[in-house]
Amino acid sequence: MYFFKVNTRLVSRIIGLCYHVFQMDEYLTFAKDLARQAGAIIKDNFNSNLKVELKSDHSPVTQVDKQINSLVIDAIRTTYPDHGVLGEEADTGMGNEEYQWLCDPLDGTAAFIVGMQHSTFILALTSDGQVLLSVVYDPFTNKLYHAVKGNGAFCNDKPIQVNNQPLQDSYVLVEPTGFELYPKLTDAGAILEVAPGAGYRAMLLASGRCSAIVQGKADNHDVGAAALIVEEAGGKVTDLRGHALRYDQSIQGGVILSNGTCHAEILEALA
Repeated sequence: MYFFKVNTRLVSRIIGLCYHVFQMDEYLTFAKDLARQAGAIIKDNFNSNLKVELKSDHSPVTQVDKQINSLVIDAIRTTYPDHGVLGEEADTGMGNEEYQWLCDPLDGTAAFIVGMQHSTFILALTSDGQVLLSVVYDPFTNKLYHAVKGNGAFCNDKPIQVNNQPLQDSYVLVEPTGFELYPKLTDAGAILEVAPGAGYRAMLLASGRCSAIVQGKADNHDVGAAALIVEEAGGKVTDLRGHALRYDQSIQGGVILSNGTCHAEILEALA
């Protein structure tokens, strides 16, 4: 008869890893379902009369932003009552929960108001300031992007990846808050294109359609979720000085999202 000494620590670790994978699958299914519900609301209201208000920072908000934010909070309170939500329009929880959901219910509100189909729904699950999984849904093209940390990036469950082009003659997407950065980027050989919607821009990058995105200012609600998908597609995300970001606090200044290949060139140009 043979007796085997069981490594209880190893067994415990394997069980813990299996449970973690099961949890992430459950969270991802939940996030995807919310994304499709939010997308239906966005499409249903695209050509409707919008009630537009200005927030304290003078950015616009509509009843669609608020409705989707409330949808997310209600769903998370019901399904995961011990989780917190840091929403663009409203929060829930104490702010010190182990798991926090970052939500931008209608990323690209200004584009939505003027009738441009560049708006997305963005949702990410974070812990200790790091993004564990994220979804970005473009309801106008029915493209649902997702990533789970360490498992790659996908669009409608098909793998996506960034391109590997250097900065010279590459497309870099920008937005209106970074005018002072434009000359430095063009001098370095980049071709600039202004595009609204942080989530919309980031998914173009993650799919290999452009080489980088440079923003003069950023918000953790949209950059957090987008960052994981870009990174899992092979890209890189930092602040304008090359430092890593945390998503349990406000982002100070701007960000660079890139294919990784041209990241150092952009940092050098902006220095």
